[in-house]
Amino acid sequence: MKKILISITVLFVITTLLACGGGSVNKPKDDKNLANQKQLAVSSLKRKIYKQALEEIAVAEEIAPEDPEVHLIRGIILFAIQDLQGAEKSYKKAIGFKPEYSEAHFNICGLYLHLERYDDAITHCKKAADDRLYKSRDRAFTAIGVAYFNMGDLDMAQKYYEKSLKVNPSLVYTHNQMGKLYVAQGRLHDAIDEFETAIAGYQLYDEAHYNLGITFLKLKEIYKACNSFKRVLEIAPNSDWGRKAKNYRKSACDGV
Repeated sequence: MKKILISITVLFVITTLLACGGGSVNKPKDDKNLANQKQLAVSSLKRKIYKQALEEIAVAEEIAPEDPEVHLIRGIILFAIQDLQGAEKSYKKAIGFKPEYSEAHFNICGLYLHLERYDDAITHCKKAADDRLYKSRDRAFTAIGVAYFNMGDLDMAQKYYEKSLKVNPSLVYTHNQMGKLYVAQGRLHDAIDEFETAIAGYQLYDEAHYNLGITFLKLKEIYKACNSFKRVLEIAPNSDWGRKAKNYRKSACDGV
């Protein structure tokens, strides 16, 4: 779950980062060179050429050492190579230069979810969610819900999932998370509705297919469960969900 949240976070930031603009505290004379250098770093990040991305963002930092977006991009690159301490330091620098920088708050929230520092995650994602102009408020609300869910507070988790879906009713990740919450509450038919909504929005959503299969198993609907596990194997046979689905196909679907 955490890995999926992080990947969604990173993908969102990559696609919107330079369009939104973090801005500079002290605007450099060579804005064009700075923008080009950041674009190069983001392009390398998207291609997973991390060493090159770090070199390119280092040049950007030389041009504008107090530009918050530079430090945000560095943090995302460092997170991608699992330098979590370095990523945290870069995100904090970005926030230090621009305290209301929602993209940085959202990304450090994702980092803290990954580290299971749930209170810290909630603090930073609330700052992002409170920004009504932030384009990823829906994901910030969902991240808060995930933190509460992992802390065992299902009521607060549901509250924030509902906030997320009020902002963006079609966010498939949130429907999947809501389904998991309903499973934890024993509301299995409601869970099925949520997983099926997630799948309708993204038919290749392997985790949602897997969760749907598990829920059908709990309801003793073996044929439907096995079909869901089969779909997972068709989508992503070598993923974690694919390996789990394969095990269930072996143990529960013999002859189905």
